[in-house]
Amino acid sequence: MDRHRNQWKFVGLCFAMMFFTAAVTSARSPKPMEHIELGAEGKSIQNADKTPEEYTYIPGERRDPFVSLLRRGEQKNNTEDELTPLQRVEISDLHLVGIVEDPEGNKALVQTPDGRGYTLRVGLRVGKHDGTVKRILDDKVIIQEKKADILGQITVSKEILELKKEEGNR
Repeated sequence: MDRHRNQWKFVGLCFAMMFFTAAVTSARSPKPMEHIELGAEGKSIQNADKTPEEYTYIPGERRDPFVSLLRRGEQKNNTEDELTPLQRVEISDLHLVGIVEDPEGNKALVQTPDGRGYTLRVGLRVGKHDGTVKRILDDKVIIQEKKADILGQITVSKEILELKKEEGNR
């Protein structure tokens, strides 16, 4: 019984608070509207002399809010049509088949996943991440590649394609 009485007291208190809140809110008088003078064309002439202030943004150490956080590194200038077949393949997907010694510089033969063969020479661009063939040694090819991480930081890494030795020539 005592519990029901406390519940009714609480409900009554809530109604009283709503009543007083409504009474206080309605007791406030609205502000009178300002008198606006109209010119001959029907436009307000009170604010005619004021010119809008020009806003200038000074970034300081702030980053540009319109630049993606994920891709702040180098933007690729090449479209898919301008890339060579070797630039459309990941370096890890290339298979080094052979190396040919030449007085002008060694050349390497690689095979793409679709079975096509290509010749590599020093300076040739290879891979999806702007890789360049740096050196061709007797048993491996060293490729320098630029990769951008999630935050857009560019890191230079070396990928090595090694020539697989045959089973009988150990």
